[in-house]
Amino acid sequence: MIGAGGIGISALILGRALGARVVMVDVTEDKLAFARRLGAEAVVDARAGDPAGAIREITGGGAHVALEALGVEGTTVTALSCLRKLGRMVQVGMPAGDHATMALPMARVYSGQLAVYGTRGMPAWRYPSLLSLLTGQGVDLAPLVTRTIPLSGASAELAAFDRPAPPGVAVITDFGG
Repeated sequence: MIGAGGIGISALILGRALGARVVMVDVTEDKLAFARRLGAEAVVDARAGDPAGAIREITGGGAHVALEALGVEGTTVTALSCLRKLGRMVQVGMPAGDHATMALPMARVYSGQLAVYGTRGMPAWRYPSLLSLLTGQGVDLAPLVTRTIPLSGASAELAAFDRPAPPGVAVITDFGG
C-alpha cells in the first residue's frame, strides 16, 4: 500500500481482514507507526531510499498487489516497480492537475506482465457485502477515527489534504450552527 492516509489505512484494515500481508509506504513517521499499530506487517519510509526495492525484499520478490493512494507520478511508479511478475496495481489516488499525465515504466508493465487498474471507488451495490465481511470478521474500525471535528472545521480538514495530515481520519460529529 503506497500512502498511509485515510484510504491507505482503510485498505490496510480491509487487507488484514482478508488475510493479506500488508506493507505500508509513506513519508511520515507517525503515519507509519500508526499503520504498524493497526497490523501492517512492515512499513517503509519512502524517504530512506528505494521503497520499491524495500518492498521486493520484504515480500521475497515483490508484491502481488499494490494500491496507490496519492495520485502522483512518483508513488505510481513505486507501486508499479514493487510488483512481482503477474502483479496487479490499483490506482486509487486521483491523478489531477500536474499529475493528470504521468510517465510510467511501461517496459516494466510489459516485461512483468503486470495489470493496471484504475478505480474511483466501490459502487454502492457492493456495500452490503463489504459490511457483511467487516461484521463477519469482527473488524473494529474505531482505530481508524483519530479525531472528531465540528462541521465548521470541514474546510480546514479538506485543506490538510494538500500536505501530510495527521494519521487516521476525521469524522464530523457536531453539525450545529
